[in-house]
Amino acid sequence: KYDGRIRWFASLPLQHEADALEELRRAKDNGAIGVCTLTNILGTALTEPQYRAIWRECAAMQLPVFIHPTTPYTDGMGLADFGLGNTIGFTSDTSLCFAKMILEGVLDELPDLQLIACHGGGAFPYLAARFDIMWERTTSARKNKAPPSTYLKRLWYDSIVYDQPTLDFLVERVGSDRVLYGSDYPHTIGDMAGCLSRVDALAGDVREKVRGLNARPIFGL
Repeated sequence: KYDGRIRWFASLPLQHEADALEELRRAKDNGAIGVCTLTNILGTALTEPQYRAIWRECAAMQLPVFIHPTTPYTDGMGLADFGLGNTIGFTSDTSLCFAKMILEGVLDELPDLQLIACHGGGAFPYLAARFDIMWERTTSARKNKAPPSTYLKRLWYDSIVYDQPTLDFLVERVGSDRVLYGSDYPHTIGDMAGCLSRVDALAGDVREKVRGLNARPIFGL
């Protein structure tokens, strides 16, 4: 019914490398324009060596990877009540996932890999300067080539942040060309009307970028 308008992402069995690569190629041949996955796979980080061949193939195929959070695998943070698994757990796991992608050197190793950080990147854009200072002063071995904040504009972000000042900050921090439209529909805290009104409140050229222009090059539309 909506041929030419509706696009879709592939979902891969990441625990099984050969099957995941086969499904990635099958999905691409059948019209997938990206991949959707979670911030951890049964408790393993996406930076683990077992996933590297999959990310390498995504980069070679120019298929962006949309990474949506899941609750941290171990609830040592005490996230069981009050929806904290969503508010703190999801945003924390997103921040951890992308921090590790940077600090483990994955973005340096795979410069063509396009990653989309859900929910405005979690807390990572807000904490980027803190990551920079820790990167400068920590005794851990450095695997990435530059301060973490310099990678902010290597990533893409959706606009699901729930208030105008936060969306304004995100656009200013990462650049108006790196923010994509999002609504969180049909999840519990999806806010179709609010997400649209906040994007529409952006300056004219930025509004049009977020509403759709930014999506065209990354998805080949």
